[in-house]
Amino acid sequence: MNTIIRTAYAGETAGVVFENERRFDLVVRMNDEKVSNLNLNKLYIRTNEGYQIPVSEVADVEFVNGPLQINRDETKRRIVIGVNVREGDIQQVVSQIQEVLEENIQLQPGYYFEYGGQFENLQNAIDTLTIVIPVALALILLLLFFAFKSVTYTLVVFSTVPLSLIGGIVALWLRGLPFSISAGVGFIALFGVAVLNGILMINHFNALRHKNKYTMCTNRIITTGCPHLLRPVFLTGLVASLGFVPMAIATSAGAEVQRPLATVVIGGLILSTFLTLLIIPVFYKMVNSTIAWKKNSMYRKWFLLATMVLTFFSVSAQQPVSLEEAIEIANQHHPRIRSAISSVEKSRTSRGEVWDIPATSVSYAWGQLNSDIRSDKELEVSQSVGSLLTPFYKNTLVSREIRTGEYYTRMVRKEITAEVKRAWAYYVYALHTLQLYKEQSEWADRLQKAGNLRYEQGDITLLEKNMATSVAADIRTRRMQAEEEIRLAIRRFTWACYSEVTILPNDTSLKVWLTPSSTFLSEAHEGYFQSHAEEKETNIKIERSRFFPELSVGYNRQTITPYKGLDAWMVGISFPLWFVPGKSRIKQAKIDYSIARMEADYQRQTLNNRIMELQSQLLQQGENIRYYTTAALPEADALLKSALVQFYESDTDIHQFIQSLNTVRDIRQGYIETVYNYNVSVLELELYTD
Repeated sequence: MNTIIRTAYAGETAGVVFENERRFDLVVRMNDEKVSNLNLNKLYIRTNEGYQIPVSEVADVEFVNGPLQINRDETKRRIVIGVNVREGDIQQVVSQIQEVLEENIQLQPGYYFEYGGQFENLQNAIDTLTIVIPVALALILLLLFFAFKSVTYTLVVFSTVPLSLIGGIVALWLRGLPFSISAGVGFIALFGVAVLNGILMINHFNALRHKNKYTMCTNRIITTGCPHLLRPVFLTGLVASLGFVPMAIATSAGAEVQRPLATVVIGGLILSTFLTLLIIPVFYKMVNSTIAWKKNSMYRKWFLLATMVLTFFSVSAQQPVSLEEAIEIANQHHPRIRSAISSVEKSRTSRGEVWDIPATSVSYAWGQLNSDIRSDKELEVSQSVGSLLTPFYKNTLVSREIRTGEYYTRMVRKEITAEVKRAWAYYVYALHTLQLYKEQSEWADRLQKAGNLRYEQGDITLLEKNMATSVAADIRTRRMQAEEEIRLAIRRFTWACYSEVTILPNDTSLKVWLTPSSTFLSEAHEGYFQSHAEEKETNIKIERSRFFPELSVGYNRQTITPYKGLDAWMVGISFPLWFVPGKSRIKQAKIDYSIARMEADYQRQTLNNRIMELQSQLLQQGENIRYYTTAALPEADALLKSALVQFYESDTDIHQFIQSLNTVRDIRQGYIETVYNYNVSVLELELYTD
């Protein structure tokens, strides 16, 4: 066993004075039966004066059981606990360990847990995988383009990738397996096999088109080619799936790595094989049907096809963040913050220019200086020290410039925060507007179908039928505009945060933000205006200090034959006799100071007036919100419910139902816009107040 003998010196005992109380641990390894025979209290120690005193007078001796070994890492004590993972995933096991430790163990300050080993390597591998998967998809697209020499067929074949991805995710979910590195590798392998089926089908369709002298029509190609493709497509997926079955059911060592990979491949191939036989012919029909080209623009078809294929990947690439995380990202990466901080650092480095001593003057003369002999010599060194007051005021100016820069940095942070929040509010506004038009679009489509049916039955006139069709077309147009606006809102939010990846808010609820409690101008704005004016005031003092006499020192050494080594010291003082330029500079500095004060007062008054206006706007907008929540929105819901019941029972005509839909839409759209405008006013008030 290890026995720790713990001793502690007291302050002053038996005539021995200790300046500081000390404590140390003496570790001794011994048997249990020998511990009782060890009595350190009977030992004596000798003091500086030669006296012997027992150890018990100056120390407390304790016997404590301790660890066999104390490990340290970077001067910190460390205890390593090793765990072997079986029948599970490392990341899942570590997550469970973290939950148990957080719930049951409260560490003292200075103690913390770290997770290393294979889990640390796993995290690095996951980071690598997030780069490898997009690169693999890009390579697949590039190779497909080189194979077909057509963007259209490339996108058609690439549509098998999201189909296989869905199958792999569903297979992992059904077996209860988490996403791991092996699963990511399985997805990469799955993409390649899934694309093979698409290539096989497109090549076979194109071969049938040019098989005979006359080109076969698209419908004939699909009808003839699909039965021939059943066997090769099924065999391709079946063979690849059967090859991974032993890995999927493995229970030996390393099975936890094999099972996710095999599960992804098997599930993805099963689903993609069936869906490929349905989706590829449909897409091939869309891009090759001459009838569809006559009815719709070709470029619109390409756009819709590309949107369907890439929507999944574009959505998955968007990272949801909270408002606090978005503000933190903007503060870390926004160039305005970096520029403001750099300006403050530049002002700090200018302290080295405070005492700007002129250059040292050195002169040497020889010849006939002060005698008849031409061998005289003279060495003179002079140095102007300058005014003693000017460096003091320059240092004061630098301090105020630094303070002005710090206030400006705080103002920039507030502006960036307001910009991020405004982009957040705009995204929520655009999203709820889109949801409104989606709902309206559903009712408009039903209205159009009902109008056509009633017209065929003779219940309504042609005018009412055309009115229903026109309303449905208008709602669909508004919906398309709202979809474009939501994409613009995502780009605006990403740009406001200055993020390298596409991000979007994780909370999309339409709620009213809290109004700032302060009604006074923020300390950052007030301090910036005041500090900027104080800089101009310091310039006046600097110009006045130039009238203070300047000092200079010098040394002179001469050789005047027959005398050598004639030394002389000089101390001089200089002051300006022509005061006109100095007075002119002082007047200019005073004018600048006066302008700065007037601008500060103007900016301060302008912002205070703006704060009062915003408070008045918030009161008005708050009343509007209360009107919508208490009266307008409930009335709109009741109106819509009543209109739908009457319309389904044919108790109302088309014109009345359209008026009801428009009224409900205007009320809900008005509420969304009112909440957005209220939140924008709150943001601007937060910008100018603390």
